[in-house]
Amino acid sequence: MISPGGEVGEVTDKEKTVSPNPFAEPTRILRERDPEEIAETAGLKYTDGYIRLPVYKWELSVSHPDLQIGGPSFLTSYVMRLLSLIYLSKARAKPLSNQWIPYRELKDGLFYVKSFQETVEERIVARFSKDLETLRRAAILLGGREVEQGDMGVVIPTFPRLPLLLIMWKGDEEFSSSARFLFDRSADTYLNAFELRMLCGEVTGHLIKIADGRLEVPL
Repeated sequence: MISPGGEVGEVTDKEKTVSPNPFAEPTRILRERDPEEIAETAGLKYTDGYIRLPVYKWELSVSHPDLQIGGPSFLTSYVMRLLSLIYLSKARAKPLSNQWIPYRELKDGLFYVKSFQETVEERIVARFSKDLETLRRAAILLGGREVEQGDMGVVIPTFPRLPLLLIMWKGDEEFSSSARFLFDRSADTYLNAFELRMLCGEVTGHLIKIADGRLEVPL
């Protein structure tokens, strides 16, 4: 089990300095609330002293009030722990809008869109533009499902009601290969644009590590 503010995983120095302790606010909010109310509001289960938070096709166990997090080791990085607590502090069990939008249409998305393209979408293109089948297999290992979009499309479940649609185009003589992450229009009610960039960065890292044989996920 790993508590808030523990060992640092994949996160940039800039992100670590956004706040003296980015865990402080979501931790305060969650500790002031009843765990059964947190789970019920978010549409989750609370059993044996733990809030059960699905991530991809696995589950994190979040204790209350100490907010220790247990689960597969690749899902307990600094960023994933932080995003898990932020998500729980905001989550409401509302239906999806079923409208996909690009990152720039999220609230404040335009402010971070250049960084999002460079740190997320361009990394996908650099690794998978000539290897779409490997990307497809990696996404399925994370619980993704194929959809008919572009040359390869897959919906990847992250947190509940926070799916990501990843579309790849191989490119040709006229157009370069490209990748696009799309979000349900309700996504920024759970995580803001900056946090969604962090989430997509983690997803991208997981896909690349699986493809490169550097991450073996539980089956």
